[in-house]
Amino acid sequence: MSNYYDDLLQLCGWEIEEIENERPRIEKTFQRLELGPEDMETADAWVRQNHDVTLMGVRKLLGAWLKELIDLILAKDEGKKIVYYSFPTVVRPGMLIAASAEGTYVGGPDVILCHTMGQIFNKLTPILEAGEENGLPPGHALCSIWQVKVGALAKGIIPPPDMAIASSYFCDMGSKADDLLAEIYGTPIEYVDGTMDSAWGEYPDYLPERAEFLGAQFNQLFDKVKEVMGFEVDFKAWDKMMPTIRQYFGDLYRIFELMQADPVPVSSVEVELASILAVACTGRGIAEGAKAIKILIPEIEKRVEENMGVAEKGAPRVMIVLPSFSDPSIVRMIENTGLAIPICALDVRVQPPPPKVQHNTVGERIADGEIRGGVGLFHSSFGTCHRMAANLEQVKGIDGFIYNYQFNCRPVAQVSHSLKRWVEEKTGVPCLSLENDIGDSRSYSAAAMRTRVETFAEMLKTRKVAN
Repeated sequence: MSNYYDDLLQLCGWEIEEIENERPRIEKTFQRLELGPEDMETADAWVRQNHDVTLMGVRKLLGAWLKELIDLILAKDEGKKIVYYSFPTVVRPGMLIAASAEGTYVGGPDVILCHTMGQIFNKLTPILEAGEENGLPPGHALCSIWQVKVGALAKGIIPPPDMAIASSYFCDMGSKADDLLAEIYGTPIEYVDGTMDSAWGEYPDYLPERAEFLGAQFNQLFDKVKEVMGFEVDFKAWDKMMPTIRQYFGDLYRIFELMQADPVPVSSVEVELASILAVACTGRGIAEGAKAIKILIPEIEKRVEENMGVAEKGAPRVMIVLPSFSDPSIVRMIENTGLAIPICALDVRVQPPPPKVQHNTVGERIADGEIRGGVGLFHSSFGTCHRMAANLEQVKGIDGFIYNYQFNCRPVAQVSHSLKRWVEEKTGVPCLSLENDIGDSRSYSAAAMRTRVETFAEMLKTRKVAN
């Protein structure tokens, strides 16, 4: 028996049999999200406008996000213990926790809600408003991603977790917001501390003590899991997971390679669906996402063979940091100005320097890898500037760089001007420093940013012709 949501789910890659098997879970989820027939019509138009639904791989990726959303919302109802982490995060501890015990849900609810209630249903605003009304008021440069999490908890959309992991050195607001969860819901919080007080020019060098300190914080997290959740973290689980993880990212990197074609074959919006999925969740979303990528790769290969693309052949090619989590129309606006986006800065593979010392604990090894191989964000402001310039030098044929930074994220926003200067002096690539918000497009909409992007695009086109 069909229902009001069947057409949308099929648009998002669900098979009819899957809908029938999960109908009770779907209806319970949509009821909690306050989604009715009119919302399905809005979502259908929004998805068709902003996502390339002619590609089954894209539709399956959207479906993977929806399946993860259902698992998240129903986790407590279905008897699971829940651990939340927030973006940005070091994902490996979360994956280890998830793999160590059945009946545990581990994920980033804020990112999942952005990609579903934002990118699919275009109905994130009520959740943001609930966050503003419940401890994170507007007008204070507070993180919209955290407003999503707090709002979803206040509205009863997502269940309070049994434990939360907070970063108190990169995302300084995250630890304060987790204090709010502890106060309201009694949630045990494990604060992962560290330091980003590196000297300018130090990156990629670092003091080994930094990895030791951060590693000790991860080891304390693993001890906290045993205390709160009642099971020990199985460090061997990482080795068991590695074949799946390598396959997922191997396929993802194949898509990155295909995106270097001229014309660029698909929108960066669709690639983001796959790349961030592996950051936001540790469960069914990854498994479903892996299947979707397998479908998407030959579809993109076919477009490359046929010289099909989202911008004209020879269009100026720009690197951006990261597409919006919640509003695909922003990247579509950039592409509609005649710019091609072959890759995002956070997707560029850079070989990290070798470790300075051999660490003995799992936590220290994870920490050392993040400091050496991260985008600089877990190292220092200089590391961010250095790494972005290195990314531009590694990817051939980039004509411009758009540093679309999160205005309410202090570690990211504080380099908004120094990074532009550094990139232009080191690489000769023009840089547009573009203030935006990856979780909330009410103030930072595509229309609000269009004039600046159009001006930058015209400059790049003129420069490309002159050269």
